[in-house]
Amino acid sequence: MLLLVGALLAAQRAKLLPFPWSEAIWPILGSMFMFRLIVYFYDLRHEKVPGTPVQALAYFFMLPNACFPLFPVVDYKAFRRSHFDDDAYRVYQVGIDWMVRGVIHLILYRVIYYYFTMAPSEVNTPADLLNYLVSNFLLYLRVSGLFHLIIGMLYLFGFRLSETHNRYLLATSFTDFWRRINIYWKDFMQKVFYYPVVFKLKKLGATKALVIATLYVFVMTWFLHAYQWFWLRGTLLFVPQDILFWAILGVLVVLNSLYEIKHGRSRSIAAKKRTLRDVLLSIVKTYGTFWFICVLWSFWTAESLGDWFSLWGALHGDFSWQVLAWPAVVLLVVAVGSIPKETLRNIKVSAQEESEWIRSRIVTVVALIGLILISIEGVATRISPDIATIVHSLRSGQLSRLDQAKLEKGYYENLLSVDRFNSQLWEVYTKKPANWLDVDNANLKRFDGGFAQTELIPSFVSRTKYGDITINRWGMRDRDYALEPAAGVFRAAVLGASSVMGWGVGDGETFEALVEERLNAERPIVDIDHYEFLNFGVPGYQPLQQLVAFEKAMQFRPNAVIYVATGRELSRAAAYLTEAVRKRIDIPYEELRQIVQRSGVTPEMEEAEALKRLTPYRKEMLNFVYGSIAERARAGGTISILLFLPQVTDGSWREETADTLAIAAGAGFLIIDLDDLYKGRDINQLRLAEWDDHPNTQGHRLIAEHLYQRLLERRDQVFNTAGIGQAQ
Repeated sequence: MLLLVGALLAAQRAKLLPFPWSEAIWPILGSMFMFRLIVYFYDLRHEKVPGTPVQALAYFFMLPNACFPLFPVVDYKAFRRSHFDDDAYRVYQVGIDWMVRGVIHLILYRVIYYYFTMAPSEVNTPADLLNYLVSNFLLYLRVSGLFHLIIGMLYLFGFRLSETHNRYLLATSFTDFWRRINIYWKDFMQKVFYYPVVFKLKKLGATKALVIATLYVFVMTWFLHAYQWFWLRGTLLFVPQDILFWAILGVLVVLNSLYEIKHGRSRSIAAKKRTLRDVLLSIVKTYGTFWFICVLWSFWTAESLGDWFSLWGALHGDFSWQVLAWPAVVLLVVAVGSIPKETLRNIKVSAQEESEWIRSRIVTVVALIGLILISIEGVATRISPDIATIVHSLRSGQLSRLDQAKLEKGYYENLLSVDRFNSQLWEVYTKKPANWLDVDNANLKRFDGGFAQTELIPSFVSRTKYGDITINRWGMRDRDYALEPAAGVFRAAVLGASSVMGWGVGDGETFEALVEERLNAERPIVDIDHYEFLNFGVPGYQPLQQLVAFEKAMQFRPNAVIYVATGRELSRAAAYLTEAVRKRIDIPYEELRQIVQRSGVTPEMEEAEALKRLTPYRKEMLNFVYGSIAERARAGGTISILLFLPQVTDGSWREETADTLAIAAGAGFLIIDLDDLYKGRDINQLRLAEWDDHPNTQGHRLIAEHLYQRLLERRDQVFNTAGIGQAQ
């Protein structure tokens, strides 16, 4: 019966069968049952005293599961036996200790996540490489922080469980690392796989049994990791770096275990009195292990083997003093952490001295007071405005610079797949309903075989949940217009991506349509009889593709070209040229071909390496795009306007805004900057959803209102009546 139910659920999880509930339920169900069923039936088979139905229900339906899909593999036997097996108030107090430790881990994680993480394409120097290696590994603080928090909560229900992680950054060897990181997983694998194999193979001898059982554990760890991946994310995980990571770690642990068998195990966690030599030796071992794990971790989390190998090209970059920063910080942490002292463990009250107990509580109270004080805006501001800004960002829970860029790519480039280790962005996507229609799956575009690759399908109507999307005969999401403007008509061509096209609003509700409607209703310029705003927006279009859209727009003889930029213009220009080269798309612009030639990028090159080489030329690319549009527009008597439309969600996309506006102004664009458009407003009232930042109907109305006012403020420049109905 269980196998039948499991098969049915697996088919639904793989989307082979329909299911009536949200996608978000799968990670929660998975965390409740995927491993607990294994442990439960194992204990049911081997335990002499079976648990009660109430204990089984409590085990499968732990309350923290409602908030934490990523859950440690709690042992059923330990779960039952630890319930109120000590003084209740002290159990609660230790739970608070664990929760405080978890919060500290999560704060450190956010510091790393917001301020240190880098994309492989941004790694250009040895200092960048070290930063990438360390920050990539330290993102694991999120897992250890959540696990500490979860176990601390279970303490509040009387379950005095053991620690889930034990200072894993201070591991002195590979076996030590395996023992310290995710201890619940290690115990689970030992219990279900390791010991049964060792007992069965003991006739081969202890050493052979240990080697075979250990390798078996790592093979099963890889398999169960893929099994976990399937239930949490609904796809199969079969990538070479995942297989190789577990294989390499397994071999290293075996070799380390054989060494310990021969020379004796050094129990670094033990409380024996250590000499200075022991401490120094421990520091050296810990330091070496940490860096080796960082390298191995970067291999595991790389998007591809090519991406990982391309990272090491950074060693040919310039060496600066920053290259010493991380090695020095790591050495300091390792040295401080290696000083012998008591650690937070799950020791019964009866086994702990009173003074020790009081000292631990004082540490927790002091940490709590410190966290509360620093979180008060007034206190942080008094210390330093920079500190206050950092604290504010840590409290925000927003996506990092890289994840925000990936979220934008979700609707700009149809890259909805979140990489294997991007849990925070993945959590945003899990809230997305299964039937949510996104812009790239709306079948609005067709391939045209040119440099822009795609265009809107002419004379096509799509009926979405937001309203109809009607494409006219010219391939514009707009009403029908004649190719030639009539006399007395002011015509503007609006270039942009999905925000311009109007994904998420119905026909006539886009901001350009609203501005056009209002201008025709109010007719603020006496000499203009009629206004036409032509929407040339195409979802996913990047700056380089706008060159193609501009050529098309000029056929309609506009008086003004409004180029709508929404942030990251420089990065998007480099990303699109990378894509064009790797797809072997013919590049019709000599300037861009020269950039490709100078950068040395080839179609066979890995994406990260190609992007890394093209990134230094991104200003040159944008200069070419803006310069070409402005020059051609000027020659035809058309005014070129750059409308800067901020993204609904604030973030690091602003980093490129100043350069973008400067390049546009230098090219001769009239700048209309709506940067303050969303300030002080509730963004949830202005965007489609948390996972889709396109402006909704209210958002488009707001844009239209501001754009209308700004156009009239610059009426002498924008509505030059000299060329009405005559522009080339």
